[in-house]
Amino acid sequence: MNKKKSIFLISIIALICSCTLTGQSTSEPESIVNTDTPVPVASSTPLPSATDAPSATPQDTPTALPVLRQVPMTLMINQPKSSFDSVAFLEEFITLIEEEDLQVVTYRDLSDEPALTATHAGKLMVITIDNIFLQIPINKGVMQMIDLLKQAGYPAVLGIITEGDRVDPETLATLVELQDLGWEIASNTDTYRNLLEVQQSAPKTIALEIDTSLDKLMTACGIRPITLILPYGEMIDKDEQIKRTDVEWVVGIYGGESYDTSAAYYYVGRQSPAGTAQQTFELMKQRFTP
Repeated sequence: MNKKKSIFLISIIALICSCTLTGQSTSEPESIVNTDTPVPVASSTPLPSATDAPSATPQDTPTALPVLRQVPMTLMINQPKSSFDSVAFLEEFITLIEEEDLQVVTYRDLSDEPALTATHAGKLMVITIDNIFLQIPINKGVMQMIDLLKQAGYPAVLGIITEGDRVDPETLATLVELQDLGWEIASNTDTYRNLLEVQQSAPKTIALEIDTSLDKLMTACGIRPITLILPYGEMIDKDEQIKRTDVEWVVGIYGGESYDTSAAYYYVGRQSPAGTAQQTFELMKQRFTP
């Protein structure tokens, strides 16, 4: 009997335990919150999202600009002659620049702001005046052209021949004044020899011819030129000697309507007066802004 009671009690206990387990909730436990992680607090100033960032422009990303650029319209003008009044020509030409609302720049400007020839293509003008000797007074007609450009507020690139040891004090004072106004002092070489002819007779002297002029202008004016204006506009066939110098711009006459910004230096062309100022201007537009 006692044995039956024991079996009965065991059965009762097993039944109670089974009911207890069956009554437990089958829902998943609540997720545990990590109280060590700070909870973000709303800010009065919303943080910018990725879509709020300004889109890049060519000016912001120079690598997006074209490597091949159009050379600005470039005028080559020299001192007046009995057969050509370059002062009167320049006076008319300045009026055309003003009417077209062009920005007159120097080659140094283009080095300082290399994107200009891409962002302002067709709206730039370069004016060069050559054959100015460092050791003698500046030609009276050239001084008149300089005054015209100063009155208009336009800088120019002045090609300086540095042959000899003497420096004319008035010429130097004028060059330094103009340089301070944003004009560019360029090398027109030391002895103004045709470099294509020099290449045929003494090719290894070309770099010395250029560097001698750059050194003299650095000593006189305080800034080393970055531009070489080729005597007679003649470019050499092999440019190893030019690459040995530190010039950035090599200015000739023929060709050079475009330049490669990845090149070791930039060869660029110019236009000399051809008829009236209006005729020359139209020719330049056709040549440099096709």
